[in-house]
Amino acid sequence: MSVIKNIRKFWERFEDEQGSLENALQTKDYPKINEIVAGLNEEANAVSGCSFFVEDVDQDFELTLDPGPNKTSQYIAQRMKIMAPDNVKRNWRINDSLQPLSQKAIEAAVQIKDETYTLADLYVFYEIHPQSQTFGTKIYCPGYQLIDNDEYTKEMSMYLLELAIGQTDYEAYISSVEPLTAPLADTKDFCPLVDFYSLIQETIGKEKWKEYTSPLDIYSIYEPNQDFAHDSLRKDMKIIFTTHPMLVEETLGEKNDVLLDLKAKEGEYGYVYYANPFSGKDNALFRQELSRQLDETLSRLNLGKVIGGAMGKSFSYIDWIVFDPEGFEKAFEQIKKQLDPKVELHYVTFHEFMN
Repeated sequence: MSVIKNIRKFWERFEDEQGSLENALQTKDYPKINEIVAGLNEEANAVSGCSFFVEDVDQDFELTLDPGPNKTSQYIAQRMKIMAPDNVKRNWRINDSLQPLSQKAIEAAVQIKDETYTLADLYVFYEIHPQSQTFGTKIYCPGYQLIDNDEYTKEMSMYLLELAIGQTDYEAYISSVEPLTAPLADTKDFCPLVDFYSLIQETIGKEKWKEYTSPLDIYSIYEPNQDFAHDSLRKDMKIIFTTHPMLVEETLGEKNDVLLDLKAKEGEYGYVYYANPFSGKDNALFRQELSRQLDETLSRLNLGKVIGGAMGKSFSYIDWIVFDPEGFEKAFEQIKKQLDPKVELHYVTFHEFMN
């Protein structure tokens, strides 16, 4: 099996239940909705590590996959959205990450002692950091003063903030989250939590900040603290750019939790490398264009997706999440035959590299 075969099986199961689920949403038969979604969620979780929820908003059916911060789950959720059958796409709006102020957010409630709090009861105090294009935030809930565990209130604040602004804005624009047991008296920079998403969007437009449509559009840059005289694979890297920081940190530290997580879902992480054909910036331009071409071809076949890469002293690298290892390697061998013979590409899994 493979990730893409498992995704196809999930959508086949969804289509089996689609009519019943749509009818239950239209008639607001919540026990039936919960029954169907619970069964499908077991399969979605096995495929991607994430769950989903459904809504019927203004007669539109909406399905939201909620992968949280796990990048492996985010990549697979995005692929699940791409691979949804036309019959499903005709009737359903599919989201591959948590959206701002979804029905889930509107219905969210926190029970503290004898009181129940919704997002409408919370306030966010914020500080804008123009240089990093982020917000430092502090979340005030009246009930926090009744909780002694600061770690618990911090985790709750992070979760409620993510519900309010969605996964993309949370990852792109939030630099810190802290809980407050009392409102700050010395600042005017605060608003109801339910209005914070609008405030972020206004700031992005006014200050001309970089915009993102997905958590997977957000790149991190690393400059490894290594001996650049080293010529061996992944030891010569001068700069790394990635949408999966944890993968980079783990592989540099020779850990494999991220690799095992994807392997359990029947995919793999790997990289394409080749000897630098030019000198200076021409290498970077060549790598960028080659990465684009390979990603366009292999992503269209649902075999893999480029997630970053690196420039090294001797080699250049294109990093991948591979959804179908066998199919990817077959297609990659065919693609190599069509390339300029001056550039010889090689593919290595991170498992192979670390072993």
